[in-house]
Amino acid sequence: MKKILILHTSLTGNTEQIAYLLKTQLDDGRFDITTKDIGYENIEVDDLRGFDGILVGTYTYDDGNLPYEIEDFHDELDNINLTDKIVGIFGSGDRSYSYFCNAVNLFKAQFEKTNATVLEHT
Repeated sequence: MKKILILHTSLTGNTEQIAYLLKTQLDDGRFDITTKDIGYENIEVDDLRGFDGILVGTYTYDDGNLPYEIEDFHDELDNINLTDKIVGIFGSGDRSYSYFCNAVNLFKAQFEKTNATVLEHT
């Protein structure tokens, strides 16, 4: 059975809700799904190697910035090779800011450096 990690951080609950919806859609018995909130649960980048698919959700803070609770995790991705892993990034943001959902773009670029197969997003 393929193992999927849904990792997220949420400030207002919007990104957490997206993570829940993704889990609900994927939870049909074909996958072993683990959900973690990086703001409350410890996860190391090396832990990602134990999953076949990784979904990462983040809100965008202020004017296009990563949330503080996920910055270290983002930076540590420089030190891992995730060849053969499939990664999807999702997020929430406020359209009143110039860089709507920019944290999603930052994570996409960072995961591309890991040699993972990063799914396109809109």
